[in-house]
Amino acid sequence: MSAHTPLEADDPRRIGRYRIVGRLGRGGMGRVYLGRSPGGRAVAVKVVHAELAEDAGFRRRFVQEVEAARRVTGPFTAAVVDADADGDPPWLATEYVPGMSLQAAVAAHGAWPERSVLALGAALAEALGAVHGAGVVHRDLKPSNVLLAPDGPRLIDFGISLAAEGTRLTVTGAAVGTPGFMSPEQLRGGTVGPASDVFAFGAVLAHAATGDGPFGRGSAHALNYRVVHEAPDLSGVPSGPADVVARCLAKEPDDRPTVPDLVAELGRTVPDGPGGARAESGWLPEPVTAVLTREYTAPPPGNGRRRLRPILAAAAAAAAVVAVAAAVLVPIRGSGGAEPSEPERAPAPPKPTLLWSHPTAPGGRPVVDDGRVYFGADGIVRAVDADTGDPLWKHDRTGVPISLTAVGGTVYFESGDALEASHVYALDARTGERRWRYGPGLPVYDGPVVAGETVYLTGVDRSGDDPVTYLHAVDAGRGAKKWSRPAGQLFGGITAADGTVYYSTVTGKGRARHLHALDERTGEQWWKVRLQGDVRNRTVSLTVADGVVYDVREDAVVSARDLDGRLLWERETDLESFDDVESPVVTGGVVYQGGNGHNAGGAVVALDGRTGEELWRYDTDALSAPPTVEDGTVYVSTKEGELHLLDARSGDPLGELRLANGSDADAAVADGIVYFDGGDGRLRAAEITR
Repeated sequence: MSAHTPLEADDPRRIGRYRIVGRLGRGGMGRVYLGRSPGGRAVAVKVVHAELAEDAGFRRRFVQEVEAARRVTGPFTAAVVDADADGDPPWLATEYVPGMSLQAAVAAHGAWPERSVLALGAALAEALGAVHGAGVVHRDLKPSNVLLAPDGPRLIDFGISLAAEGTRLTVTGAAVGTPGFMSPEQLRGGTVGPASDVFAFGAVLAHAATGDGPFGRGSAHALNYRVVHEAPDLSGVPSGPADVVARCLAKEPDDRPTVPDLVAELGRTVPDGPGGARAESGWLPEPVTAVLTREYTAPPPGNGRRRLRPILAAAAAAAAVVAVAAAVLVPIRGSGGAEPSEPERAPAPPKPTLLWSHPTAPGGRPVVDDGRVYFGADGIVRAVDADTGDPLWKHDRTGVPISLTAVGGTVYFESGDALEASHVYALDARTGERRWRYGPGLPVYDGPVVAGETVYLTGVDRSGDDPVTYLHAVDAGRGAKKWSRPAGQLFGGITAADGTVYYSTVTGKGRARHLHALDERTGEQWWKVRLQGDVRNRTVSLTVADGVVYDVREDAVVSARDLDGRLLWERETDLESFDDVESPVVTGGVVYQGGNGHNAGGAVVALDGRTGEELWRYDTDALSAPPTVEDGTVYVSTKEGELHLLDARSGDPLGELRLANGSDADAAVADGIVYFDGGDGRLRAAEITR
């Protein structure tokens, strides 16, 4: 058995910027290859079938579904990292999981014991929570879309199947979905929502527990008939998961448990399942663990060579860049300043390789998305190629850009008079042409915040004795107002997920804080809860991830609430205070919170997302941006021009880089490449290797 097979004569050798090194498999939408990025990252590249690629409707839906899937983050999902819907053929790349599928494991080694089924269920429920939290419905959850790894399963292909609906493949009778795992409403042509994924979830657990599906075997027609009209056969399912599976397989969507209910229920039965405190003791059946250890632990193949990328066109200019790089782009040390107990085992310092330099410095932290780097400078929004630094476009008809972000092929930012009135702009990410401009007639205070098909922003009316904040919801595609409503005195940012908008306010002489939740479609308030802790003159940060609302207040207290506003946990981070409160970064079930205290120092704290328990803390100079977490590494950028690398699990220092001498480098990290201001008026890109 092997994780991949050799390439054949008609297979591509390069897709986008990825070098193709092997075959991983074939699915309903295309062939899957093992690829490597220029920085050496392994990815799974799915190349779409030619029949689908010729369908204009498919390409349109493919763009929408891929952008939705990009928002999914969670410990048991294989994240979408890149895509090109306009490619010939279209393709997308996801995180590479070196493991076998659940389908292959059951076929080779038989039904699973009860403990493994429950552990699988706990992890997959959490994965579905992350998928649904991003506004995505999987629609094709089945054993072959669950990959197994020692630290837990990974759910793949979430949401992408919707793009194939209505194409020639479906019109000629090939259903979108897998017989025996599609829900009754999916087969009837009804509304397919999160409850449909719950049905498939129950069928997947039954398959793992018995080695067969709950509706037996046979033709697609026979399986589909049983799903709609007959009760599932759960006679072989162990008593532990049997009740959960039966409720998930209810014929009516409203009779099935919700994903948050499944997460809570299965989490109680498997407190130390995949990714938990005793995950190393083994959650998989022993024969599967043996195969994974023997066959899938070696890194994916590569020839070790790197493609040389141009730094500058002229040799003289290249020499000048190298000279500057020698002064500012150097490793500092490999231990983060701490003396290692065993010096011979200290991690090697990270090695920076300068890739290119652009003759304009960003006026803030650059934004990296879909192969482009966006930044504002001198009142101009610019876009450059992320691989080469070549200029792509510039837009200079808006004024000074603020709060730049890029989502779904569009660049959003605010610009205008901070005291009188300002606007939010949307530019085409490929051309820089303006798509729309929206002005609330007031200074924009927060935003733009983009969630799904909506852009949220606030305008502050200071004409009366007390400022009043208005929350606006704007159509992301057209720039037309959906609704607006007074939001009181907003005291912190806005965030949105899964059809709900969240924000916090402060009211009254006692400065009481409240958390509000609104219906994203209408602006109608769903609920309001009083928050602990009074505040005075500092902002409060909010974010939503994995079905949890995280709230960080100025006294460095982090709290977590469920989607109904109920407090799950609250944690004092043992820091003096945060002068600059940034939104936490939540990934892999861990909350990474960075901030700067009154003493001018900075810190990053990692908390368990389920309990709030502090996992580790790292103290450093004042931070210039929230931490970035990527491929098991936390990147921390400081106002002194340094970039610190930390192990995401332990917080152990992996090394530091000097990006600029004593000045904020405004660093952004994406796919192992750091984009930064070198302190001499230029934007640079450097590849980081260790």
